[in-house]
Amino acid sequence: MFEGLIAFIEETIFGLVNKITVEQQGGLAQLEAVLSMLLGFARKNRGMTRVLIGDALVNENERLQARINQLHDRLEATLKQCLRFAASQGEVPEAVDTAAHANLMLCFVIGRWHQFAKSGFKRDPLEAWPVQWKQLVPA
Repeated sequence: MFEGLIAFIEETIFGLVNKITVEQQGGLAQLEAVLSMLLGFARKNRGMTRVLIGDALVNENERLQARINQLHDRLEATLKQCLRFAASQGEVPEAVDTAAHANLMLCFVIGRWHQFAKSGFKRDPLEAWPVQWKQLVPA
């Protein structure tokens, strides 16, 4: 059951990521769109949020958690690529450590997913997003 659900999550998220990277011209616009999509995905798919943070996979085959970890790694690589693109366009300083910053952004998203699930889906993952986005943008 979880195999199919994880496959669906991967296809949906990375399909949306691909659409965003084609439609958005700037690296920062891509980055903001990807991050807000990830937060919005959780808002619209509560049960899948529990899978994304690993809660639903407790006492399941370790291979399933490894697959979610791989999904997280792919998301981090996507964020890193968006940051590199933004740096090449002069939208962020070239001296920005893209790996560290991509990791920070992914940790933010996972943290918001976790908060959302642990609050019984009451804390909106997109709450205060415009203000938080400005804090996440590399200076």
